[in-house]
Amino acid sequence: MIKRMEFRDLVLVIGVTVMWGSNLTVIDISLDGIDPFILTALRFTFCALPLVFFIPKPKGVSTFVTIVYGLLFGVGMCWLMNYGMFLGVSAGVTSLLLQFSAFFTVIWGVLLFGEKMTVIQVAGILMALVGLMFITHVTHGDAESFGLFLVLLGALFWSLCNVLVKKSKVVDIFSFVVWSSLYAIPPLYLMTYWVKGAVPFQTLLTDITAPVLLSVLFQAYVATVFGYWVWNRMIEKYPASQVAPLSVIVPISGILTSWYVLDEPIGGEKLFALIITVLGIALFMNASRIGQHIAANALRYRR
Repeated sequence: MIKRMEFRDLVLVIGVTVMWGSNLTVIDISLDGIDPFILTALRFTFCALPLVFFIPKPKGVSTFVTIVYGLLFGVGMCWLMNYGMFLGVSAGVTSLLLQFSAFFTVIWGVLLFGEKMTVIQVAGILMALVGLMFITHVTHGDAESFGLFLVLLGALFWSLCNVLVKKSKVVDIFSFVVWSSLYAIPPLYLMTYWVKGAVPFQTLLTDITAPVLLSVLFQAYVATVFGYWVWNRMIEKYPASQVAPLSVIVPISGILTSWYVLDEPIGGEKLFALIITVLGIALFMNASRIGQHIAANALRYRR
């Protein structure tokens, strides 16, 4: 049964999806001035500190689950996404590819929870994959192609985060995001030192300009802590099938913001690929409503 969404909640959730899309442009800008490894580590440092000193640990969730989520989200999803963008994947394309996490989440649901995938969902996935093939075709260079792979891998890790939250039945999501961020910090700094050595740490003070600092604070407190709190609050309050389709706004916002702010070129082939992919994602996320509409019309004609 569809519950009418309050206007305030609708404005909040649309605001979050628009903000998540534009956040990719914020990340893209900051990557021009700071190492992507350090950028990810700083994002989660500010997500956790100083909030962990004031926010109690999430109730009903083990420390092990909180640690695993922090690693999947911080090291798996965000680190891979930032590195993929550093290799040349644009903010607009990144915002689009991350939506593949919805496909992966449904596939995990089929494999792990015995859920069933509808014909409409399969059609949406196939359409989005066609769009992805075109996007891959219009990319330039091995580095950018590898970046696409990293962003898609990040989407896979994001889907594992969704599965973990569903399996663990996390309720206190605000506390969960804050404390899981704390456990992501050590491996992110260790990976930075292991891959890049001491140089990113030595240049950190000179790299932290005002725009970079504002970018990190925006990513930490607005995009991560506030954004995920609002989104999961809406998921708890309303049916997931009613809230989830709104995430299709993320790639639209990401593509438009990247075009307007970064002057990202959108040629004919790329535009076609983006439209096909967005339509596939929209079809997939609205599969339940489309199926209900088809069933209702079929029943009406039988009468």
